[in-house]
Amino acid sequence: MSDPRQGVALVELDRRECEELLASSDVGRLAVVVDGRPHIIPVNYATPGDGVIVFRTARDSVLTEASLQDVAFEVDHLDAATRSGWSIEVRGFGRDIGDAIDDESVRLRQLPLITWAPGERQEWFEVRPTNVTGRRITPG
Repeated sequence: MSDPRQGVALVELDRRECEELLASSDVGRLAVVVDGRPHIIPVNYATPGDGVIVFRTARDSVLTEASLQDVAFEVDHLDAATRSGWSIEVRGFGRDIGDAIDDESVRLRQLPLITWAPGERQEWFEVRPTNVTGRRITPG
């Protein structure tokens, strides 16, 4: 029996390709710490580039209680039939930009960001990257 992993390539992606793949999706997972415990929450997001992630949530969301000092964000695309796909991770820090009046925060709140979850999503946040990495796996 042959090893199905034979000929499989796992390639590190450069920053440009990571940013292009981030821009190609609108759902990712945000990893935060709440009350000293890790939480991973799916969010709809937008990105203006440079690895920056913008998302919004409800006022009573776990994200409004989370520490955003050190966060991770992940987005991927997987194809089980071909055993191929890619994954991008953004590590950085977040901040509430909902009431911020600086030009950058105002600009970020203008991004087209449609949320799937029902109800009001008035709390805006950004994640500023300290590190952006990605990998692609392709079959042999």
